[in-house]
Amino acid sequence: MTTTSTENNKIKVFLDTNVVIDAITLRDYDYSPSKAVLYNIVKGNVTGYICSKQITDIYYIFRKYYSVEKDIRTSIKKIVSFFEILPLLKGDILACLNTEMPDFEDSILCEVAKVNMIPIVVTNNTNHFKNCQILVLTPQQFLDMFSLK
Repeated sequence: MTTTSTENNKIKVFLDTNVVIDAITLRDYDYSPSKAVLYNIVKGNVTGYICSKQITDIYYIFRKYYSVEKDIRTSIKKIVSFFEILPLLKGDILACLNTEMPDFEDSILCEVAKVNMIPIVVTNNTNHFKNCQILVLTPQQFLDMFSLK
């Protein structure tokens, strides 16, 4: 397997929670690259992955942006429909406890991506992914690498 394709020649990418949140809530001063990555997932140009743990994190953060429960649940349903959701297993957690990554939460995301052979993690906090054993890119780096808009 190459680092840029799947069986269908689609790019496989694991998104950090901050990229999903920035793209949907427009919370970052420069959310455009995150939004473009999400757009490419929605359009089917890229296969996007997140792990089950991120769903509860996203739900919690959305509570700050949406005042109506129905709106939060509608957004979560859309996320679940566009992303492949990977499980977080006991072995993943145990492996993270022995890593040299500075941020435990992000080490979990890196481990889930690695175990599931997702070759790229896209994040707005690349410094949190030091010592991650797969390619880590910012949203803009990802878009540039694959000439995506």
